[in-house]
Amino acid sequence: MQVLVTSPIPSHPQNHGNRARVFSLCRTLQSRGYKIHFVYGGLEGLSPDQEAAMRAQWEHLYVVPHTPGPRQQSHRKHHLIDDWYVEEVSDVTARILNIWKIDYCLANYVWFSRWLEQVPKGIPKYLDTHDMFANREKSLKKEGINAAWYSTTPAEEAKAFDRADCVLAIQESEAAKFRKATRQSVETLGHYLPAQFLPPKRRSADTKKLKVGYLASSNPINQHSLYHFTKALRVRPEMLDHFSFHLAGAICTSDIAADTPFEKLGFVESVVSFYRDMDIILNPNMGGTGLKIKSVEALSYGKPLVATADAMVGIKTSEPFHQCKSMDALADALMQLAQNPEAATALGSSGQTAYLAYSDAQAKALDHLFPLAEKTQRTKPQKTETGGAEKEGPEKEASEKEAAGKEGAKKKNAENETGETGGDP
Repeated sequence: MQVLVTSPIPSHPQNHGNRARVFSLCRTLQSRGYKIHFVYGGLEGLSPDQEAAMRAQWEHLYVVPHTPGPRQQSHRKHHLIDDWYVEEVSDVTARILNIWKIDYCLANYVWFSRWLEQVPKGIPKYLDTHDMFANREKSLKKEGINAAWYSTTPAEEAKAFDRADCVLAIQESEAAKFRKATRQSVETLGHYLPAQFLPPKRRSADTKKLKVGYLASSNPINQHSLYHFTKALRVRPEMLDHFSFHLAGAICTSDIAADTPFEKLGFVESVVSFYRDMDIILNPNMGGTGLKIKSVEALSYGKPLVATADAMVGIKTSEPFHQCKSMDALADALMQLAQNPEAATALGSSGQTAYLAYSDAQAKALDHLFPLAEKTQRTKPQKTETGGAEKEGPEKEASEKEAAGKEGAKKKNAENETGETGGDP
């Protein structure tokens, strides 16, 4: 079974929530017996190491070169649905559809969906929304957050919905809104990660402080959240007697991170090691839409998670430590754990129960949307436009680069430039 996937962002490394989403879904499809044709739209540039990692992961990789420069915004107050679309993606996908017997098509992001219009009838077309982009700027500004990314109108977003046979919402409250905007099928598919619970961290008798970790990208929502949590800490200096705070990920490079009591770890080579080393994981998220991938990830490792209610939207839980209403409440919750060390172990167990229910719901959604492919099925080489068999090894790589368009050769020097990264979905 062959799946054609397009993404404006790279799948590697998974140091941002949206990249983690793209990688996780495609990797899950591979584990279910599907082969991935991954078309990277070049929105953020691509380093040689990134391309090598992606080429090693996906059965077929097609790279559209990155074109530096400001991104289009056709309307003064919002983007039109195709403002950020890359025309070469339509050329590449058309070529793939002509060469291969594609079984499913999957577009990431509403603003990168135009190619779905050219997919032949009979091939299911999915649109993974990642987030809700209608009136995104307005909603973020109300929360005091700088809306630095894509934002459009409900009518424009609905145009993208209508291109798909099935629209995938990342959490149910957004699915309910999408159903009002389109007649197409709308399904909820959260972030699926296999449970890989780590054993509770043992504390030695001389350990005086609990290690609290916050792993995040540098998007405006995370920076806004870190700023307000730091304010809450400053009026509670006694908390530093009970906790050591540790910051990891791209957020360490932000100006906000420069003035916090957090020890900045930067980019961590092993996410597993980071989680294993922490006693408590923190997600102080304030505002935003979509699903907070770092909450899902922390729960998937079975770690005690202290989070705001905003950080848990889309994840059913009755645990009070997962439903803090403010930064003051978040700080109070941490102090409760400091005064009762056994409560942290109980919190980890509670989170594991919530996560097993969440992951089971995602597994059922996957069974419905992408049934398990036959393990014995082997895809025969497809004939190319020139009549030859599909190439393998270095020849296949060269062929896929050619499929990314002749214009790619002209833009060769632009491929490795680093562009702006997207926000957490």
